[in-house]
Amino acid sequence: MTREILSKQNCICRVRRRGLLRWETAIALLASAMAFASGCTGTASGGGGGGQKNVAVKISPPSASPVLGAAVNFQANVTGATNTGVTWTVNGVAGGSAQTGTISSSGQYSAPSMLPATTSVTVTATSAADASASDSAGVTITSDIEVQISPLAAGVLPGATQPFTATVTSSGKPAPDVKWSVNEINGGDATNGTIAATGVDAAMFTAPGALPSPPTVNVTATSVADPSKSATASVGIGCTSVNSIAPTSATLTLGQSQDFAAALCVPSGTPVNWDVNGVVGGSAALGSVTNTGAATTTYTAPVDRPATSPLTIHAVADGFSAAATVTIVSNVSISIVPGSGTLVVQQRASFTALVSNSPDESVVWTVQGVTNGNAQVGQVCVTNSNPCVPPAGAGTGTIDYLAPSTVPSQNPVLLTATSNADASRSASAQIKIVGTGGASSDVVVSPANAFLPPSGSAPSQLQFTATVTGTSNTAVTWSVTSGVTGSGCSGTACGTIDSNGLYTAPDAAPSPNAISVTATSMADLSQSASASVSITTGPTIEQILPSSVMAGVASDFTLAVNGAGFVAGRGSGASVILVNGNPLITICDSAAHCTAPLQAQDLGNPGVLTIQIQNPGDPGPLSNPVLFVIVPFTLTETVISLSNSQPESDGNDIVVFEPTTAGSGPSQINVDFAGPITAGPTCNFDSSPITIVRPASGTATSSICIHGNTLDPGFFYQFSGPPAPDISIAPSELAGLFPNTIELDLTISSATLPGVRTLFITTPNNDQAVATALVEVQ
Repeated sequence: MTREILSKQNCICRVRRRGLLRWETAIALLASAMAFASGCTGTASGGGGGGQKNVAVKISPPSASPVLGAAVNFQANVTGATNTGVTWTVNGVAGGSAQTGTISSSGQYSAPSMLPATTSVTVTATSAADASASDSAGVTITSDIEVQISPLAAGVLPGATQPFTATVTSSGKPAPDVKWSVNEINGGDATNGTIAATGVDAAMFTAPGALPSPPTVNVTATSVADPSKSATASVGIGCTSVNSIAPTSATLTLGQSQDFAAALCVPSGTPVNWDVNGVVGGSAALGSVTNTGAATTTYTAPVDRPATSPLTIHAVADGFSAAATVTIVSNVSISIVPGSGTLVVQQRASFTALVSNSPDESVVWTVQGVTNGNAQVGQVCVTNSNPCVPPAGAGTGTIDYLAPSTVPSQNPVLLTATSNADASRSASAQIKIVGTGGASSDVVVSPANAFLPPSGSAPSQLQFTATVTGTSNTAVTWSVTSGVTGSGCSGTACGTIDSNGLYTAPDAAPSPNAISVTATSMADLSQSASASVSITTGPTIEQILPSSVMAGVASDFTLAVNGAGFVAGRGSGASVILVNGNPLITICDSAAHCTAPLQAQDLGNPGVLTIQIQNPGDPGPLSNPVLFVIVPFTLTETVISLSNSQPESDGNDIVVFEPTTAGSGPSQINVDFAGPITAGPTCNFDSSPITIVRPASGTATSSICIHGNTLDPGFFYQFSGPPAPDISIAPSELAGLFPNTIELDLTISSATLPGVRTLFITTPNNDQAVATALVEVQ
């Protein structure tokens, strides 16, 4: 038995041992080694050591705040190890849970659909190479749920019923259900009335047989996903209820509308008279009220800011009345183009005032505070009027400014446009007046003519350029107006253009379909040039489905083309789909949707096809071209077989082929949410997995609904499981709900294997989608 303690070298302490030691000797040895090592720094190692050192994990982002049902993509960077894989946990649970949120193997965290008791959770990535190396990110689960209830007020006789509906809105995907209560009692009671759900978002209130005290109760719809969010309606029982209007107050912008409901102590169906500040029906200056039912009305705020605010809305019937207040606010904004520049004396230049957030786009023009100006500071003229004719009162947003005959003492001058809708909002242009020869320039806009489809159809943008000669100042200001003076379009109805000359088409063609894009020289405001733009009224392709397939598709399939401007029908009088210029047998069931069969024999080789729509004519107008991609067939599959004796398999490399797309819009299929189907039928979208219980003997059928992109009952649906499928599936379209919602009737038996199953969906052209862990057989 020997012992050897090596001296310190490279600041590493080593202890070697051979043979066997008595435990007393071993303790002494260990104490000596620890005393010797106390002066060392660096890494300690012993015989038989090895493995990876300094493995580190860094997770990004370090924190996130998703709303209910929303997803956050986390990434983990592993250094110090060749194996960069990680395992993901939420609050220490691999893959997370329905209560705290789930996380996929790729790091996509999905917030729960219902707000947990503790809204702060921890997402952790742990190195597969070194389990001691990990990093965490803090996740705060938030809710932006809003609940609305309708009607907001109602009068109900004792023992009568009143339906209510509730709407839950959110930017995420929370559970849509609500709980109903009466006077904060779930489901109500015999004293105050009861309420029972008749659907996910509907319920029926039944008034008590005797009047409660007080005779007004509150019906509340509370979000199941976030119990802090609710909406309440007031219900008056009998004719002793408090007369009221709901809502009791509102704040509206100019031209905005608000619905009001009156609960008066009058028999049901009694007409209610409405007024604004005592004026029956309201007025243009105060806003108007339009009856929408016996006890409901819609108030529309005036387009111009009223002299007084707030206003009072009255509901009157049979001597009973109630009142609500409305405050009118303005978010009007105004700008002038061009905003500045130079003019030679007695020259003219066109200016446009752009008014936003108001139905009234008229303005009042002043020069140096003088309405329509004068001969000393310059005059405001009706466009193209000669001699100058000043506008009469508030008028159009486009005018001519005529510079004075001599340079004014106040120079530059301010040309101001004041909104007629809100006199507190105005904008000014600064104009410098110079003598003859003080400015000279020439402007050319390119291209001079353009044809574009409406916004949303590619391409709906065009870059214009302006060339300015005769001056060193080549800057211009851009504006968009109707190509026909005094008609066509206003605001953004003609499209928009940024300061660099990038024009964006409007959503639809104006009438008449003539738009002017104008560049005005900043050096000489009297010099400008315009280009003409027309919005195409022919066919426009917005989306083709699918937009790509794999070469050698299994069978013929239907190509769908979505867009605008198609001619519905079939044959010579309707639109036709062209593939590389060759017409297909086409059916157009609307002006926005056409279909035609694509033959499998024509899609055997990889390549690109050009898809267009041609409307009737000789020749008929053609749409924009969209590419259809035929992808090389490279699909491979690896099956991982599992059993009760071997329920898991580790260390598998999984290769996923990303689908190829072309054109605009999605082409690949997917499943975005699912749930069980109950009586009605009602599709209860829920978090996966969906539980299916095996029968004790024989077979049983359970129905589920799935919603996704371009799903079709003609696709092939199969669950993971044994080689011989033990779940049979009968797909059908679930009418009356969301588009692309499919019903799957699942038949299972007592011999069906228990466990979590994944749904595989395959289209005739070999596109695939996978819904992981969709159901669990119990």
